[in-house]
Amino acid sequence: MDTVQNYKCPCCTAPLVFDGETQTLICESCDNTFPLETILQMTEGSADSDGISKYDWESYTPRTYEDTSEVTLSNYSCPSCGAQIQGDDTLGSTVCPYCGNSTIVKGQFEGTLKPDYIIPFKLNKKAAMEVFEGQLKNAPFLPDSFKSKKKIEEMAGVYVPFWTFDCDCDAAVSYNAEKVTAWSDANYNYTKTDYFKLFRSGSIGFANIPVDASKKVDDAYMEAIEPFNYEDAVEFRGAYLSGYLADKYDVSAEESIERANERVKNSTIEAFNDTTNRYTAVIPESTRVGFSNGKIRYSLLPVWMLNIGYMDKIYKFAINGQTGKVVGQYPIDKSKKWKYFGKIAGIAYVIAAVIGWMLLH
Repeated sequence: MDTVQNYKCPCCTAPLVFDGETQTLICESCDNTFPLETILQMTEGSADSDGISKYDWESYTPRTYEDTSEVTLSNYSCPSCGAQIQGDDTLGSTVCPYCGNSTIVKGQFEGTLKPDYIIPFKLNKKAAMEVFEGQLKNAPFLPDSFKSKKKIEEMAGVYVPFWTFDCDCDAAVSYNAEKVTAWSDANYNYTKTDYFKLFRSGSIGFANIPVDASKKVDDAYMEAIEPFNYEDAVEFRGAYLSGYLADKYDVSAEESIERANERVKNSTIEAFNDTTNRYTAVIPESTRVGFSNGKIRYSLLPVWMLNIGYMDKIYKFAINGQTGKVVGQYPIDKSKKWKYFGKIAGIAYVIAAVIGWMLLH
């Protein structure tokens, strides 16, 4: 025997009654009527979007780096923050890229896990410094001491470890939407608000969704300097580390999966949101995401890092070593700020005085 399905009004959730004369479903509570096909579509869409999301990633098997004598590497450790990084054995005076400490202990290279691929630096140190100095011009209240060439030259190029995730995604999203229409006549202004229930479903593929694999790096900074162009990614070779530092991951692939799931889900919602821009307001109600062909890879991505101390605080900056995008917070010289606003206030006072004199005369 078939199961009897009870349908509820999308507006007030009261039971709907089928009306034989109009062949529609009627809500006796709020007097709305709905075509049967519409309610069936809404019921199916709600069932799809209310389902349980499934995240299926393959396990990652690390590979050991084999020394092919392309470049002689050493381990560098920072006694201040505990950072353990690798670099070219010929590196001279090295500043810790994470805390700015200048006392770095050089040790014997002990090997590391081999990345699946690497994106080589496109910006050399000179170009990265020029990009950073150009950004400083957009900070009008920056302390003069912050622009010290000597401090900026302590910028370090670091290959930061990332886990990158690929997957094919099937998703369904339900929304509550509004469309506001306004018009006027000779006597009144009118506003009409229509309410909608939207459903979107489909498939979307993702490639190279990055998740920072180092606890020492600020995740917000690493996401802010995205995107990287993965068309430049190449098979890892030790020679790419010549003149640069490289961090080892201390966040496992398994520990990064939760963040990857979140990024995939958010990116899916954003992609589906692009199909709802004809409405005034759209609020996601429920989302179901399912993955297939989930792949995890280990990569090294190029980042220039700089730490500048000012007034007992360290200001950290990150520069995408491929695109030159700069991320960081700048200090404010309060004396410069008050002088600027004082000058503006003085000009405004003079203008007001002149206008007042003209009105009186």
